[in-house]
This record gives sequence, C-alpha cells and structure tokens, in this order.
Amino acid sequence: MTSKALLATRDLTKTYGDFTALRQLTLDVRQGEVFGLLGPNGSGKTTTLRLLLGLLHPTSGQATIFGLDCWRQSLQVRRLVSYLPGELRMYGSMSGLALLRFLSDLREGDGLDRAVALAEQVMQLNLRKKVRAYSTGMKQKLALALAFSDPVDVLILDEPTSSLDPSARGEVLRLVREARSLGQTVIFSGHVLPEVEAVSDRVAILRRGRLMHIEDMHARRSLRMLLIKFADKVPAEFPAELELTVRERNDQTLLLEHRGQIGPLLHWLDMMTILDLAIGTEDLHSLYDRFHGPDAIDEEMVMSS
Repeated sequence: MTSKALLATRDLTKTYGDFTALRQLTLDVRQGEVFGLLGPNGSGKTTTLRLLLGLLHPTSGQATIFGLDCWRQSLQVRRLVSYLPGELRMYGSMSGLALLRFLSDLREGDGLDRAVALAEQVMQLNLRKKVRAYSTGMKQKLALALAFSDPVDVLILDEPTSSLDPSARGEVLRLVREARSLGQTVIFSGHVLPEVEAVSDRVAILRRGRLMHIEDMHARRSLRMLLIKFADKVPAEFPAELELTVRERNDQTLLLEHRGQIGPLLHWLDMMTILDLAIGTEDLHSLYDRFHGPDAIDEEMVMSS
C-alpha cells in the first residue's frame, strides 16, 4: 500500500433544510487500501458515498478523486469508479446475461467476460433466467459480479453483503482482498462489524453525520488489553517505551491498552508484584460501542484519528 491520497474530502457538508446529513467531513483515502465506513442508519455513510459519486450536490466543502472534483467533474469521476448502491433497481424483463452485457457496454464491453465468470462460477447464478425471477440475494450477487469485474481504480460498495447467505458473504470478502491485491481502492460501507474488521486497512466511524474516529486496523490488530491487579501500590506512571494507556482503574486493578513490543512488557511485568493478570485482545465491536453503545460519548465531542 502506498501513502498517496487517492480520495480526499475537506469540510464536506450536506444539509436538507434544518437537517444536517453530513457535517464537515474531512478525510483522506489512500491508493490501494480498503477503507471501511461504519455507523447505523442515519449516520451519513450513504450520503458520503453519493457525494463522492457526484450524485448529490454538497452544501459546502469539497470531495475529490484523483484530483477531480466529485461534483463539477462527476462524469470523469464515475469513469474511474464502480458503485454498488445499497438499494438495487434492475430491469426485470432482462435476463441476467443481458443485463450484464447492457451495463458492461457502458464501459465499451470491458469486464463482461469476468462478470459472467463471477456470476456463474462464484455466485452460482443462472444467467438465462429473467432478473424478475431472481431473489433479493440473487440480484445482489449479480450486481456484485458486475462491480468486481469493472476495470476501474475505485470500488465503492454500499452494504455489499446485505441479503447474502454466509458462503456468498465470504466470497465478497475474498473479492475485496483480491481487488486490493490488484491495486484497487475499496470503500466498504457495512453494518456487520466482523466483516469490515476482517478486510479493512482503516475504518471510519460516523455518528449523526459527524466523523467520530478513524482507526488503523493494522495497529489495532497488535493491540493488547491487560487487566492487572497489583499487590502493592499502583504505579503512578509507566515507562514510555511500554506504550501503555490506562483505560479503567478500580482501586488496585487497572485495565490497560498495550500497543508496544511484547518483550519489554513481559520484562516490566516480571518486576511488578501482581496478584492477578489477564491479557487479551479487543475487537472492533468494543471500539464501535464507544460511539454507538449505551455509554457512547456525545457526538459533539471532537474526535480525531
């Protein structure tokens, strides 16, 4: 992965009268990374994606892809992007194959062979059937086959695993990883936290139209949680090289985050007088709950990555 920013937003805002759907969103997405968007319905995920595609006019601020303004140069932007909307609308009178051919022809037929192969071999679809005869999940699979076959630099996927069975969900995650290995950038909006956690390089958490936090998932996968009960006085401070952060404290018991090397930590623990110790990890759900759980912080608090 490179550090080059392919996509950028600066104070991107969308309002509808007195309602603010997105508030001053500023972020960069790097070329060749999988970037996850998390948040419940109404958090601003779909609004963000539609602004990136030039389907909505921003109230203020700007979004760019490859330096192209997503609103003023939306046609050029969409040539570089494959988009899977969260709500699909398809021509029911067409067969699956005819629909794939029709949509592929919008890009001069590029990607049709791969789309057919994905639909038939991976998604197990009968492309001779009319689309109106497809279930919701089958329509989702057809759209996914086309999205992943488009010869583009950017994939924008809004809830790509909704309506899918578990095996198909696994195939989608595999295709996301494959897209990244080919150098494509993937924007992945989702509700299923383990799926987003499994494939994302970074994750942004939105709440009520506001960006609350951006998490580097590579760093998070090396995160350890330590629950320590000290026999003696709790240390007033910790050596800086241990990279320890106090999460909670209850008398002689501390819950600590550790992001450093394991060797120095074990050496330090060996010097402490400890009554009990538990070391574990923290999944994305715990981070998500800081912003959307029952004890979530107020959305007006300014959070940064």
